Amino acid sequence: MGNISCMPHDTAEMTKVVTCSGKAHEFLLPVRAEELVRENPGQFVCDSSNLQVGCRVPGLASHQELQRRRLYFLLPLDLLFSVLTEEEMVCLRRRASRARRQRTLKRKKNDGRKKRIFPVLGYFCLSPLVVKGAEVEQEKKDCKAVVFGDGKWRQWSWKPALDTIEEEGTELR
Repeated sequence: MGNISCMPHDTAEMTKVVTCSGKAHEFLLPVRAEELVRENPGQFVCDSSNLQVGCRVPGLASHQELQRRRLYFLLPLDLLFSVLTEEEMVCLRRRASRARRQRTLKRKKNDGRKKRIFPVLGYFCLSPLVVKGAEVEQEKKDCKAVVFGDGKWRQWSWKPALDTIEEEGTELR
């Protein structure tokens, strides 16, 4: 519950938003345009694939969800429905490439390795304190922890104890 940061993710599956300052934000979960506009007053969200020189700059409706694998810009409200000039388009391309370079530099800083978060419980098998006989063997089968790479542990198969919940019958009147 709430461990989305512990899940491995692919950068291609992200939604990327570049702000006016050139800073890039990456979102794993679906985001609506309304949420970004609330956090950035005086700006609107624009899909980069809809930008063309000599055409009006369209904004996304507030109820629209940003799609994955797309690049969006947060632009000032002055540009909403204005005709996009060559200079503005060049500026937007620079911002996008600068944001991409910053992301590449972060990857190089990590030596190409992805950061992984290993929960502390991965080192232990959760089992009852007093276990006898066949239950011990079953517990060993259910909880397989394997060492790999740099001595980190990965827990593969954990099966929760699911019992039937019996309810008392109630009479309908």
